[in-house]
Amino acid sequence: MYAAVEHGPVLCSDSNILCLSWKGRVPKSEKEKPVCRRRYYEEGWLATGNGRGVVGVTFTSSHCRRDRNTPQRINFNLRGHNSEVVLVRWNEPYQKLATCDADGGIFVWIQYEGRWSVELVNDRGAQVSDFTWSHDGTQALISYRDGFVLVGSVSGQRHWSSEINLESQITCGIWTPDDQQVLFGTADGQVIVMDCHGRMLAHVLLHESDGILSMSWNYPAFLVEDSSESDTDSDDYSPPQDGPAAYPIPVQNVKPLLTVSFTSGDISLMNNYDDLSPTVIQSGLKEVVAQWCTQGDLLAVAGMERPTQLGDLPNGPLLKSAMVKFYNVRGEHIFTLDTLVQRPIISICWGHRDSRLLMASGPALYVVRVEHRVSSLQLLCQQAIASALREDKDVSKLTLPPRLCSYLSTAFIPTIKPPIPDPSNMRDFVSYPSTGSERLHCTMKRTEDDPEVGGPCYTLYLEHLGGLVPILKGRRISKLRPEFVIMDPRTDGRSDEIYGNSLISTMIDSCNCSDSSDIELSDDWAAKKSPKISRASKSPKLPRINIEARKSPKLSRAAQEISRSPRLPMRKPSIGSPSLTRREFPFEDITQHNYLAQVTSNIWGTKFKIVGLAAFLPTNLGAVIYKTSLLHLQPRQMTIYLPEVRKISMDFVNLPVFNPNVFSEDEDDLPGDAVWKD
Repeated sequence: MYAAVEHGPVLCSDSNILCLSWKGRVPKSEKEKPVCRRRYYEEGWLATGNGRGVVGVTFTSSHCRRDRNTPQRINFNLRGHNSEVVLVRWNEPYQKLATCDADGGIFVWIQYEGRWSVELVNDRGAQVSDFTWSHDGTQALISYRDGFVLVGSVSGQRHWSSEINLESQITCGIWTPDDQQVLFGTADGQVIVMDCHGRMLAHVLLHESDGILSMSWNYPAFLVEDSSESDTDSDDYSPPQDGPAAYPIPVQNVKPLLTVSFTSGDISLMNNYDDLSPTVIQSGLKEVVAQWCTQGDLLAVAGMERPTQLGDLPNGPLLKSAMVKFYNVRGEHIFTLDTLVQRPIISICWGHRDSRLLMASGPALYVVRVEHRVSSLQLLCQQAIASALREDKDVSKLTLPPRLCSYLSTAFIPTIKPPIPDPSNMRDFVSYPSTGSERLHCTMKRTEDDPEVGGPCYTLYLEHLGGLVPILKGRRISKLRPEFVIMDPRTDGRSDEIYGNSLISTMIDSCNCSDSSDIELSDDWAAKKSPKISRASKSPKLPRINIEARKSPKLSRAAQEISRSPRLPMRKPSIGSPSLTRREFPFEDITQHNYLAQVTSNIWGTKFKIVGLAAFLPTNLGAVIYKTSLLHLQPRQMTIYLPEVRKISMDFVNLPVFNPNVFSEDEDDLPGDAVWKD
C-alpha cells in the first residue's frame, strides 16, 4: 500500500477541530434507488466540530475532474451549541447528523431544501462520552460518563435506559454488527455487555492497569444496499489510473474483529469480548486514535512518538511529530506515514470509500490519499514530482506529454471544497470571480469601535470548516456619511505569508481584532511611518496610474470645504469625497496600507459608489442606488451596477469598464444601461 499527505496548502480553522465524521453524497434523483458505492462515494460531506461550538459541514470530492458540477453551497456553519462540540456522527441511511457538546447537549440536524435545521434536542446536563448509531440507522446509543446509558429511535422516542453503577467512568459505547447487543468500555479496562433491551449480560475485565479509550469493529458503519450495477456502468467512469483515487477491493467472508484501544497505546484485536487470546498491537505511540476503513481490511492508528523513540540533538532534544501506522486484520504492520505535525492528532475518519483519510490536529485538517494495492511506479513518480513542484501552475513548465501533465495535475486537486485561499494570493481571490458556480457564504463582524482612529472596523469572514477565514476588512472614514475604505485583513504588509502557525495566528488575531493594518485617520497619518514602512517605500513601485474622473462644480466646492477638516491633511483631498479617484490618492499610501477600494456616498445615504484604489483594479467598481417612497406606499428599490472585473495586463488598466456617470448627487433618475436590478 501507499499513503501520502495531499499536496497544497494546509487547511485550518480559527479554533481547534475536535471531531470528524464523513458520509457519502447521494443525489436527490437517486435516493429511492439502490446505492452504487463506486459512483456516489466520489462526493460527500465532512462534518467537523470545533472549540467555538460550531459544527461545519463541508463538501468533499475525490474525483479528479475540475469541470464536475458542485452543489451551489459547499459549506455550512451550524450554530446552536453553547460549548465546544466534542462529537459528530452521521446517520447515512437517514441522512441526519448528531452533534454533542461538552455540556451534554445533543442536537440532531436534518437538511431540507438546502437548509439545515435542528430536528431533535436532548440535554440531560451530564457529559456525553459516546454517541453511536446502529448499523441500520434506526437506533441511537448514548452513553454518559456518570454511568447512564440510553437507547432511542431515530425519531427521538426512548426505547430503554439504564443506570450502571461503576467506580470509573464510561468512555465509549458501540453496537455489535448484528445490532443485538451493546458494549461499553470503562476507564479501568472493563467491558460491560447488555442486550438490545437493556438486560445485563456480561462484565469482563480486559486490562487491569490501562483504561479503554475506544472500541470499534472492522465492519461497515452502516448497511446500505449496494446495487449490482458494475462500476463501469457509470457515465463518469474512468480507468483507475489515478493512484490514490482508485477504490479498494472489498474483504469478503471475514469475521468481524473487535478492536479495543488502551491508554498505553496498545490495541487488542479480538474475535469477541470474551476472547482469551487476542492479537495485541504494540503501536509504540501515545494519545492513540484508531479507526478501521469501511472495507475492514486496513486499520489506521495515529498518535505521537514516544520519548523513548527520540534521540537528542547537539543543540537540544528532537521535536516529536505525529505518525500514522497502518495494520491489516492479522495485526501486521504494513506501512508508516511520517508527518511534520507537531501537535497530537485529535480525530481521524475515512472517506470516499477508503481512498482518503482525514486527520484533525489542533486547528489544522490534513487529507491523506491512500492506495490499498501495491503502488505503481507511475504513482510514486507522480508524488515525487508533485512534492518538488509545490504548485499546480508549475506543471505546464515541464516538457511532458499532455496525458502525463494531466495525470500529474490530479495530485494538486484538493479534496476539501473550497480550499482556503492562499494568503499570498488573497487579492486575486477577493477581486476576481471564481471559475465555478458555487456560492461562498460569509459572515461580517464589527470588530472595533474607536472614534479616535476614524470609526468602527468591520471584517468579512469566509465560512469554512466550521470556522471563519478573514478575507476583507473595512473601516468607516466619515462621521456624516456611510463611507468606508476596504483593505486586506493581513497583520502586516508582507505578501509572502506562508501556511502553518503564522496563518493560524493571523486568523485568530483577526477574529480578536488585533490586526495592525487598521487605518489611523489622524492629522499626520500620511507623514508618520514606521522604519519598516519607510524601508518598504524605497522598493521599486509600479508606474502611477492617472485616470481622470468627471467632476461637477458642486462636487469640487464640496471637496474644497471638506479638505479643511482637521482630521485630514490640508493639501490632500478628502478620503470621503464621492469624486475620489486613484489620481487623488497617493499610490505609496495605497500600497503600504493595503487599500483595495473605497465606498463613497451622498449625504442622504441613498447613492453609493465603489472606487478601486489598487493598481490592478479599475477605477469604477460599481454603484448602488436606493429609491424609497415618502409614505412607504411602494416597496423600496435597489439598483446595483457591477462591471465584470477580469484579470488584465497593466496596459489595459486605463480602459473604461462602464459608464462612470451612473453616480451623481445631481441626478434623480437612473440611467438606461443598468447592469443588474433587484
